[in-house]
Amino acid sequence: MPGRPWDNNGPLTAAEQRFDELLRQGRSEVRRVDESVRTLDVHAEEFAREREIRGEYLSRRLVDSLEEGGWRPFAKRNAQQLVIPIENAVITGQVDLRAAELPYLLEFVHCRFEHAPDLRQTTLAGLVLWHCRFPGLNARNLTVANDTVLRNCTSVGGIVDLADAELAGSLVLNDSELRNPGARAVYGDRLSVSGALLGIRLQVAGEIRIPGAKVGGNLTLSGGALRNRGRYAINATGVQIGGSLRLDVDPLTRRPFTVAGKVFMPSAHISGDLRMRDSILEPGVSPPRRGESKHDDPTSTLIADRSEIRGDVQIDQGFRSGGTIRMVSATVGGDLRMAGAEIDLGWLRSPKASVDEPLRAVHIDGTTVLGNLEAGKVEMHGQFRMIDVKVGGSFQLTGAKLVGPRTDVLLASRVVVGSNLDAKDADITGSFQLQGAQVGANLDLRSAQLVKPAWHRHRMAYKSSLDLRAARIERDLVCAEGSRKFRAEGTVQLRRATIGRQLNFWGCVLGDGTSRTALNAFGVVTQELTLHPDVAPRGRVILRQAQCELLHDNAELWDATGGLDVEDFSYENFNHPFELHDGDRVRERLAWLRTTTGGKYQPGPYDQLANVFRGNGNEEHAVTVLIEKQYRRYQAIAKATRPLLRWTVQLWSWLQRITVSYGYRPLRALAWLLLFGVVGTVWFTYHPLVPVNQDDNPVWNPLLYTVDQLVPIINLGHDNMWQAHGNSQWITVGLIAAGWILATTVAAGISRALRRER
Repeated sequence: MPGRPWDNNGPLTAAEQRFDELLRQGRSEVRRVDESVRTLDVHAEEFAREREIRGEYLSRRLVDSLEEGGWRPFAKRNAQQLVIPIENAVITGQVDLRAAELPYLLEFVHCRFEHAPDLRQTTLAGLVLWHCRFPGLNARNLTVANDTVLRNCTSVGGIVDLADAELAGSLVLNDSELRNPGARAVYGDRLSVSGALLGIRLQVAGEIRIPGAKVGGNLTLSGGALRNRGRYAINATGVQIGGSLRLDVDPLTRRPFTVAGKVFMPSAHISGDLRMRDSILEPGVSPPRRGESKHDDPTSTLIADRSEIRGDVQIDQGFRSGGTIRMVSATVGGDLRMAGAEIDLGWLRSPKASVDEPLRAVHIDGTTVLGNLEAGKVEMHGQFRMIDVKVGGSFQLTGAKLVGPRTDVLLASRVVVGSNLDAKDADITGSFQLQGAQVGANLDLRSAQLVKPAWHRHRMAYKSSLDLRAARIERDLVCAEGSRKFRAEGTVQLRRATIGRQLNFWGCVLGDGTSRTALNAFGVVTQELTLHPDVAPRGRVILRQAQCELLHDNAELWDATGGLDVEDFSYENFNHPFELHDGDRVRERLAWLRTTTGGKYQPGPYDQLANVFRGNGNEEHAVTVLIEKQYRRYQAIAKATRPLLRWTVQLWSWLQRITVSYGYRPLRALAWLLLFGVVGTVWFTYHPLVPVNQDDNPVWNPLLYTVDQLVPIINLGHDNMWQAHGNSQWITVGLIAAGWILATTVAAGISRALRRER
């Protein structure tokens, strides 16, 4: 009978009597049966005998109470579920309610369990444990109609087993401490929680395992501390969260969420946000061994491969991680925020790992971010790997600090950015790899510093500091001066890149002499090209096959230590047009061309410059350029000719240059003809010739004789009528030679002019 002082195992303790009295009275919402009972210290080593409640007795009384008539009238009188409070008790033995169906809300307050309660396959109206201590909880397949609360509880040396449990309300673990070091502290495979799963300020030593769990609301571990070094701190593979996953700072105590171990959540589905702002993720003491795949990240602290997060991912502001943040092939419906975060793998100082296989600070290959990727003022010691990433909005790296000396510190091949990619004032130690990138607006590297580029161990040479091969930028690429000089120690690689509007290198510092090439713009296509370095580039500048409409350059560019390759470089005009009186500027530009060719004959740059002048109506400047081109051509021919005949080429070049400027100024031939005509006429006026036949009585005319000698294709009959002797003979020969030379050069100039007009 209820309330008896004895049962089959002996007399009832005071705590058991209080519990029995509660059951007999059938009271609901009883918070304390005996106010005189002091609060139990559940962590004490010794307890008074009257505190004990035998687990077997408790289990039997709860089950037997269903057969007693007192409950049914009570249930009819009050629609509320009955609360059964057990307070300030030490529960010895085994609480075994396996497979029981109890229409009660069991409330344990300040209770200590000597053995893990067995609630497997149990059905309850509710379950509350406050300020309790127990060695684990066996609650597999538990069904609870309301909230399940384990608040301010301590579990030592056992597992809180909630596998396949179905909790209609929320699961609350706030302020609890679960300790099972090196093993599972929470086992919740396929756990189903209709409400939220709250573990605010939860402390766990061991693994929280909840793969396949379904949470209808938020999963919140704000301010929690998880410790399972070298293993999984959270294993949430395939978890489905109807709200947000909050692993951030506790708003009440401002305590950050900290982890020593891995947060493992591949294939997770989160309808809200992933919030890890101000969190601290610690790596293990030493990195695990690498797997067979070169894509492994052995020092990961967060793994969310193939996850779908419909809101934002917030790993920003005071976020700190000593291991890799890995989100490969994930989908982020909002923004991916890393602004102000610090991810440092610098504690791994392996030279081999640093050069051959750099450890990754962030690994998000194949991820799609529908919003923005915000990483302004982020600090990373390790590689930022984001191959084939798609960003719907902008990608912000303004003020970022990426440290990976002699490695590819940013590996973003084929990245697609819908708007701007900003890296203003960024400090990049390593190579900035953006091959095949597509940027919907501007790529802004104003004031960026790119130092210590990666080392290519196969080619035994340094890689590019900035690699934009085959990239497409819809508006501007800015590598210009801002708050400081833009600086790139290694090559700026722009081979076959397409820039929709402007390519700007104003006030930059290119190259440090370790790489042969400072700027490779082979095949670049843009509208406006500004190459205005602050100092001469230390290395070769390649503009071969590049195309632009407007060119703005300076003398420092053409003084590049490795020369300037402008073969097949096409441009239509200069930023500052040439006027007719700008002869000095034309001669200066010709001097730049002479310097950059290194003594080699390259007709293309001269033809291009002449076409630009001719297109602007400056035909005289174009002629000046083409004359210089022919002069360089004959120099090249002379170098290729045998030494004994080299003087003939040089003489012929000299004659054409001083007479008709290689045919580009044919009117000069008339001046020379007039000069020789006057000289010859004056000479023969004072030195008349002797007739060949005195009987013909010819009339001497020095002018006609001179013209007859100078013009070889016209015969006036005077050349055969007179006989020259002495110096007059040499004058005649000189006039004949000058006539043939001038006639030949005039003919060449006329034919060249005709070819230009076609």
